[in-house]
Amino acid sequence: MRPDGAREGFRQAMAWLHTWTGLVLGWLLFAIFLAGTFAFFKQELNLWSRPELHALPPAGPLSASQLARAEHTMQTIAPKATSWRITAQDERRPQASVFYREAPAKPGERARFVQRWFDPATGEAVSTRTTFGAGEYFYRFHFELRSAQQSKWILEGRWAVGLATLLMLVALLTGVVTHRRIFKDFFTFRPKAKAAQRSWLDAHNVCGVLALPFYLVITFSGLMTMHSQYLPAGIAAAYGAQAAAYFGELSGDGVPRARMRDGEAQTPLPTIGEAGWATLLRDVRQRMPDGRIEGIGLQREGARTVIEVLPNDGDRLQYRGPRLFYDASTLALIRQADNDRPAAKTYGVLYGLHVARFADLPLRFVMVGLGLLGTAMIATGLVLWSVKRRADAERKKVAIGVGHKLVDAMNIGAIAGLPIAMAAFCHATRWLPLEMAERPDAEIKVFYGVLALGFLAAALGARWRHLFTAGALAWAALPVMDIVGGWPFWQAGATVQAVNGGFVVVATLLAVLAWRCKPGAAPLSLKKKPPSPVGVARTEGA
Repeated sequence: MRPDGAREGFRQAMAWLHTWTGLVLGWLLFAIFLAGTFAFFKQELNLWSRPELHALPPAGPLSASQLARAEHTMQTIAPKATSWRITAQDERRPQASVFYREAPAKPGERARFVQRWFDPATGEAVSTRTTFGAGEYFYRFHFELRSAQQSKWILEGRWAVGLATLLMLVALLTGVVTHRRIFKDFFTFRPKAKAAQRSWLDAHNVCGVLALPFYLVITFSGLMTMHSQYLPAGIAAAYGAQAAAYFGELSGDGVPRARMRDGEAQTPLPTIGEAGWATLLRDVRQRMPDGRIEGIGLQREGARTVIEVLPNDGDRLQYRGPRLFYDASTLALIRQADNDRPAAKTYGVLYGLHVARFADLPLRFVMVGLGLLGTAMIATGLVLWSVKRRADAERKKVAIGVGHKLVDAMNIGAIAGLPIAMAAFCHATRWLPLEMAERPDAEIKVFYGVLALGFLAAALGARWRHLFTAGALAWAALPVMDIVGGWPFWQAGATVQAVNGGFVVVATLLAVLAWRCKPGAAPLSLKKKPPSPVGVARTEGA
């Protein structure tokens, strides 16, 4: 119902829903999209965060001798590990690494997974700094708003992200209904229009229409990845107390997850030896002649130990390919797990589309570009809300309300402040003292602290160009840090150098945004001002 009492049409109702679903959690959506875009280069950012690995040569294909050396090293550094998995080198990971699960430090805590890397020449574990890793943190923040390494708010963060994602899906669908000329909007962009509202609307439409299928797929698939948390009733109705069987069927493995930890003892895992690993690899290559091995792990199933062989996720679209399970004592094949059921395949394809592990380097750059378009779509929508209401206030000759000014400050803090916080996290991975206790938690505190300072600066009157300039300087300083920080910058491989080049690109983009901001726009303030004369709405940051 409109303010004048007249009934509004379906398109007008959808326009209202589109506006408010986009605004309510728009700032959170912006953070989710931007962090998720950076997460497409998760492995590369993780490597950059650990300069101790930069001078190591590539590990090469997984071999029996490499597995035997890793096994020996695991018996030295983690003799009581109840499971471990070695991840092979590939085009995105120059070194092999191992994950192992250690007992919780305190009662009630979750078991902590530790990752170590191997020197390809000696097979010994490389001593690296304790860090969350920039890529891993942006990935985790993207879907659970991680607030600590052992965060107590992971489930709450996932619920918040799920709600924001659902609202984005609603905003996308209602946006299609709202724009009657959606195909014409694809070719219409007037950045020099007299009315700022028209320019921002055109920018919002172009960003929204240009990659609309990508937004729909990435949003819906994002919801599907967490479907068991958001929609548990169907699983409970069909499986009852045997919910683990559902996840087993979904992954194609008939052994429920709960059995993977039954009967775990504190006795060491068995030793396979180089000859045993050679026998195992020969059988694996016969069964997977065209596939690459991504990882091999040892884990207990009840009283026996099982060797799990995983194919490389980059070889196919569907997430989690067929896996082979061998008995560690006899090296005989126990079973082959594959999610070949239609429902499981559908879920696996949606999951694979979302995480995009199948994407090679050129395609990953395309997906990053689409992610940045989505981020720009959200940002322009948030700014458009303010521009439109500022124009209405000037047309009606009324003062701009405190709520409107609060939204302006939130826009600056979220859109221009988040890149500074992300750069600050990257700096923290390098500059925090190596001996600091709970160093990953300190990195996260730096991120949230800098983000809070961005919001505070916006509330105190900082303009768009101030925060964009600070962000450009912060990102530009990251490659310089490699040169002056004492790390083997000259020995780093192409991956690390490419990451530094990406930092320069981000800094350049933020510098262009700072330069494009209108310096004559009035600073934000929460104090009431007299009504401004009727005129064209202007905004800093156009």
